[in-house]
Amino acid sequence: MANKHTVIVIVSIAIIAGPLGYSSLNVISARSLEFGWPGQSFDFLAALTGKTINVCNNSDLPATFSQYSFTMIYDGDDLGTYSTGSGGLNPRSDGIVFGKFESKDNRMSTLFFSFLDTEMGGTDVTRINKDKMTVITKIDTTILGVVPFSITEKYSGQEFLDLINKKPSCDV
Repeated sequence: MANKHTVIVIVSIAIIAGPLGYSSLNVISARSLEFGWPGQSFDFLAALTGKTINVCNNSDLPATFSQYSFTMIYDGDDLGTYSTGSGGLNPRSDGIVFGKFESKDNRMSTLFFSFLDTEMGGTDVTRINKDKMTVITKIDTTILGVVPFSITEKYSGQEFLDLINKKPSCDV
């Protein structure tokens, strides 16, 4: 009889650990997602009008996310956040998700981003210091479909521009 109980325990552990382990792989594949701006190259002003963003899953595992967002911060002040909806991608595939920009004051963000883009482009026409720009990206996903998990990264303004303008591995 001891062998029967041992088998039941081992099968039970496998039944519990299997879905948990497989679902945890989503966190690994979500970390490898690449996001890129479609068409022309990204500048901060484009975040106000851009409606889509390209997504590339370059991993060998499927990946899902409930939201991708990036928040633009200048000298500690939140300028706004671009957020997308959810997405799911097969291994080595790409797709497009819709998003929108939200800010406390869109008029101020528009004006500031136009000056910031000029500064980032190398033309020093304003008193804006591009080194004070920070972008925080966040990918929200889940484990087992219910346990929320977020992957957050912090970039300088220039690092983010280089990242979002980089051609994705999936060649969207």
